Amino acid sequence: MVFLCEVFAFPMAMIEWKKDGRDIILPGDDPHISVQSRGGPLKYELSSWLQIEKAGLADAGTYRCVARNELGSISAMAVLGVLGPEEMSVYLTENMTEMMEYGNSEREYDEDYY
Repeated sequence: MVFLCEVFAFPMAMIEWKKDGRDIILPGDDPHISVQSRGGPLKYELSSWLQIEKAGLADAGTYRCVARNELGSISAMAVLGVLGPEEMSVYLTENMTEMMEYGNSEREYDEDYY
């Protein structure tokens, strides 16, 4: 699972990731969570990714990207829901027909949606 956060700010911002409103900045000491950030390609742009390897039930929650510079801060959030094995089995059983129809439908892959 990967969350992306992109910021354009002057002066350049720093990005922090938090979970469920706690003051702990991710990834902390959790080996299955990593954060990467890079500047560009545009001037004053910063991109940051929060990656959760093999997300489990304990990873479910609200993740917040916080961009901060000396002029202030702003944030965005995303909610991650994780299904347990039994819930996943029910979900797949109920939705398998629709997924198979989607997988067999003809789609245009050469269109750009940027």
